[in-house]
Amino acid sequence: MCATFLETRLDAVWQERFAALPMKCERDANPGIDEVEEWREWSHRETTPDQERIEEYLDTFDVTGLSILHVGVGNSQFAARFSHRAKLIVGFTISPLEAQQGERLKLANYRPIVRNKYSPGPLGEQEHFDIVIDNNPTTFGCCRRHFINMMASYAACIQPNGMVLTDRVGLGWVVSAPEANPRWSFDFDDWAAMGGVFGLRAARPTEYLYALLARASCVPDLRPQTEGRPA
Repeated sequence: MCATFLETRLDAVWQERFAALPMKCERDANPGIDEVEEWREWSHRETTPDQERIEEYLDTFDVTGLSILHVGVGNSQFAARFSHRAKLIVGFTISPLEAQQGERLKLANYRPIVRNKYSPGPLGEQEHFDIVIDNNPTTFGCCRRHFINMMASYAACIQPNGMVLTDRVGLGWVVSAPEANPRWSFDFDDWAAMGGVFGLRAARPTEYLYALLARASCVPDLRPQTEGRPA
């Protein structure tokens, strides 16, 4: 997509829907806003309900041979649940403790990485993914520039029939830190508008789950499996 055209579309959408959010911030060394201390690290906490809904949805499909990027690995139970079926799971976290917990699982095709999703640049060693999962894409937002880094990376790294998957509760959640801007709470229309800037189509696979689909993609491309699914 032409950079000038993308900027024009982005400016229009941003002014229409997100003018209350800052354009730039001073967080280049560590973009995004940290959650308060007691909610910052999730390696030994239970999986959240929004993450569970994403897992339960994917559990109804045959993900054999697919590459998955899981942004925000938490307790790494997503990888434990799907690693014996997926081709590869790459996990991002800003917490070294969460990455260490994931490494201790010793899953052959799981690679937890300490990386900030708002930073520019390629998303690790795997160039493209069939599925990108981020149940808090806007929760830790700090400014337009860093948020667009993330969106551009997601749009560039999904396969032609791939998708970015989130949950409406996680998408609407904003960190508890006092400096957080409540407008980072997005709804489906916000999500669809931002996806459209990058040529992605929005869909509601379930009541709670929201997807951004590459142009060649549709939800059934994940090959729903009605019987014989591995336990």
